[in-house]
Amino acid sequence: MIAVSQGALLALTALSLGLRTTSVLVPRIHPLARLVVSAVVGSIFVFTVMQIAMSHHLHDLGLGVLLSLSPVGIFDGFKWYFRWKGR
Repeated sequence: MIAVSQGALLALTALSLGLRTTSVLVPRIHPLARLVVSAVVGSIFVFTVMQIAMSHHLHDLGLGVLLSLSPVGIFDGFKWYFRWKGR
């Protein structure tokens, strides 16, 4: 159960990092395409940070830093949704 919840929190972190990155780099694409690109870019960021943390034997530190960003993923997801719907 813990692994599933950590995975969901890491997915929210990836979404947050990806949406914030793509908003700066590619702001003028279709919202659904931006969401997909954001998920890919954010996943690459999360994977890279976890690999660096694990190579230095700091898995818990890397996981803690990333999981602290997960509440922002909820906010960024809602913000993307409301902008997509034009509100």
